[in-house]
Amino acid sequence: MDFSELEGIEGLRWSWHSWPISKPEVASLVVPLSIMCTPLTPFSELPILPYEPVNCSQCAAVLNPYSRVDYVSKIWGCSFCYRKNPFPRSYAHINENNIPAELFPTYSTVEYHLGTGPASGLASGLVRSPSGLSGLRSNSSSFSNMSAYSGSGSGLDWAGVGVTVGPAFVFVVDGCSSPEELEALKRELLHTITRLPENALVGLVVFDAMVKVYDLGFTECLKVVVFMASVSFSLNRYNMFKDIEFTIEMLVE
Repeated sequence: MDFSELEGIEGLRWSWHSWPISKPEVASLVVPLSIMCTPLTPFSELPILPYEPVNCSQCAAVLNPYSRVDYVSKIWGCSFCYRKNPFPRSYAHINENNIPAELFPTYSTVEYHLGTGPASGLASGLVRSPSGLSGLRSNSSSFSNMSAYSGSGSGLDWAGVGVTVGPAFVFVVDGCSSPEELEALKRELLHTITRLPENALVGLVVFDAMVKVYDLGFTECLKVVVFMASVSFSLNRYNMFKDIEFTIEMLVE
């Protein structure tokens, strides 16, 4: 599978297909490391794994299909920092024919159902063949299919796990753009907003000589919190503005 096919499946486009592993390599990058994400990408079969992810002890990256695995020594190599990590005890019985779902080659994008613990959920995530993967979703019936993001306006149904708030989107706009570009961007933003779920949380930040955070939930008048770029603020000062409301209705208006 080439990179363009992966982009179409995952909704992610990377500025580089290989990551630097040293500071000199990072310093030599002409284009910085970045990811362009399409948050409304519909997933027809998004695997949901009912256990905790396994993280690298050095960089905290997650075990994935690109990791190098030594099934005899029960050690996996991080594909980001190349650190060798031992598998947790719950992975003691894995082998080439009995692998955890996160190592399956086509599972480059997965979600984890946190809270069940690695020992209790891993057994149901182990697979012996591709045909055994189809049963994974039945372990996470409280999650709806990610394709609900595709513009239906319903968002995800999180009622099964006690969460009622919809997904959150923050739009960051460069106010130094030309009037023509800003007008085109405005039209694109309004078009995007019409495709968001009705219960979505939406934030708007505009930056030029100053940073402006709009309180979209304040309906009596236009309310904006302005931060001067030349002034440094402590975390406590930022906490003073934690009650800013983010709603979708005000942005549409």
